[in-house]
Amino acid sequence: MKVSKYNFIKNINGVNVFFNAKTCALAVVDDNFMNALEDIEANNFIEDNYDKKLIEDMKLSGCIIGDNVDEVRQIEFYRNLSKYDKSSLALTLAPTLACNFRCTYCFENHGNKVMNEKTQDEIISFIKNQIKDIKNLSITWYGGEPLIARKIIYSLSEKILALCEENKVIYTSFIITNASLLTDQDILLFKKYKIRGAQVTIDGPKDVHDSRRISCNGKSTFDLLINNVNKLLNNGLDVIVRINVDKENINRIKELIFVLKDRIDKYSKLKIDFGKVSTFTEVCKSIEKSCFDNEEYADLLLPLTDNIINMGFDVNKMNIYPQVKYNYCCADYINSFVIDVDGFIYKCWNHVGVKEKSCGHISEMEKITSNEYLKWIQWNPLKNKKCKECKMLPICMGGCPDLVIDSKNDPVCDIVKYNLDNIIKFYYEKLKGVE
Repeated sequence: MKVSKYNFIKNINGVNVFFNAKTCALAVVDDNFMNALEDIEANNFIEDNYDKKLIEDMKLSGCIIGDNVDEVRQIEFYRNLSKYDKSSLALTLAPTLACNFRCTYCFENHGNKVMNEKTQDEIISFIKNQIKDIKNLSITWYGGEPLIARKIIYSLSEKILALCEENKVIYTSFIITNASLLTDQDILLFKKYKIRGAQVTIDGPKDVHDSRRISCNGKSTFDLLINNVNKLLNNGLDVIVRINVDKENINRIKELIFVLKDRIDKYSKLKIDFGKVSTFTEVCKSIEKSCFDNEEYADLLLPLTDNIINMGFDVNKMNIYPQVKYNYCCADYINSFVIDVDGFIYKCWNHVGVKEKSCGHISEMEKITSNEYLKWIQWNPLKNKKCKECKMLPICMGGCPDLVIDSKNDPVCDIVKYNLDNIIKFYYEKLKGVE
């Protein structure tokens, strides 16, 4: 028996709190736990000297492991198992890149085109070819502003749903929308076509939001979005309000939270998600100086989260509490694709519409083995010595691959590297409060 290399012990006001990055187990531990840990590390452990339940819990938490266990090899095994799993298919579909907003930090080049019937048919053909081999299909509607092409969304949804029902495939769908074009009819059709909810971005109180997320007609959209979030929630749909954070709006976020609590009818059902504004493409390079780096953002994230929890909102816990990441995101899964208005395929959302970043075309999926595709699939932080030896590996997995995949630089450590101690303390305090 030996000790996991992914153990963290933090002493908080005289109390020892344990966290394991490979299982994400978190627990307050007593002297018996600490003594057993010390004995195992010193090769002085005699199991009969300790309570059986304690040792079982230590094994279950991942704190102690068998002598023949190689944790790094285990991580690589489960990473490959996840990466190459073809039982699920995840598609992000952009029926248009046109948008009625001109957000100051947007990374996309917009046009006026909507997806033609040929491309729609090719998407359906692709799904038909996959449907016999999958158990789950998820669709994320994306843009531009996808509701500009609402007819295409509903037409494709009807055909995809029929395929899933015929083949007993579990179907889920979600939309990322600015919500300014949302109508009562859309809400009815969301329900009909199993679009379970929407992500809507609101970047601050009215003056801040309208100055960052600028409508093409020059009109304020803040009140409209608040009303439409209410409509979605009141009709039983899930809503994530995303707040994109940078140096320009950080001091007004708390004010927005108060407004949301005051004006959202079912605010306790509203999930709030914070996003770090980044310069993904040359289109948004001009806002680089207003962006936080990962270390700066880590310092901000927990206070923001604490504020919304204390005010009764839901929170996207995946962005706060560490999660095991055998793969960092959908981009390095074999069966996840982003498809743009012209049918070109990408692995990363950030590249949609940038043809030189395309892996190929939906009409030739059987030929998708281009270098642009393979570099994502073969991306492996375990090939990096620093990552392989890092105690944070299971919850960081080399950070966002898009930041380094075209360079020879080291991976960019995820935010969790900079605030794990604070996260442990944060959740210890929360759990202590519900004893």
